[in-house]
Amino acid sequence: MLSVVPPGAHVTQKQSVKPQWDSCDGIRSTYGWDPATVVVDFTDGGSAPRVVAYVQRAMRGLGWTFEQASIGQGTWAWHRKVASGGRASALLIGGPGSEPPGWTLQATAPPASHPSNGC
Repeated sequence: MLSVVPPGAHVTQKQSVKPQWDSCDGIRSTYGWDPATVVVDFTDGGSAPRVVAYVQRAMRGLGWTFEQASIGQGTWAWHRKVASGGRASALLIGGPGSEPPGWTLQATAPPASHPSNGC
C-alpha cells in the first residue's frame, strides 16, 4: 500500500494485520481465518484533488477498480478480485477538514481459505 501514497507525503503510521485463526464467539464451528488488513496514515502529498488523483492512478495500476466517492464525506473506495475468488476492498478517507488532519488508506483482503464465519 505504500506504493500508492503520493510523493512528498509524510507517512505517520503503517500497520499490517496478518490473518489469524480466530472465532468471535468461541464456538468450534465458527473458527476460521480473519482477513488481512493494511492501514497507512499520511499527511501532506499536495492538494486533496492531487492526492485523490494520484491514489486513483496508482490503485488502477495495481489492478483495483474504483467503486465510489463520497466527496462530501471524504471517502473513496476500490475493490479487487483476489486469487481465492474473494473480493478485497480499499478505502481512502480524509482530506481537508478531517479530524485528525490527513489521510488514511486501508485495504482488507479475505483469507485464502476457510474464513471465520457466523459472527
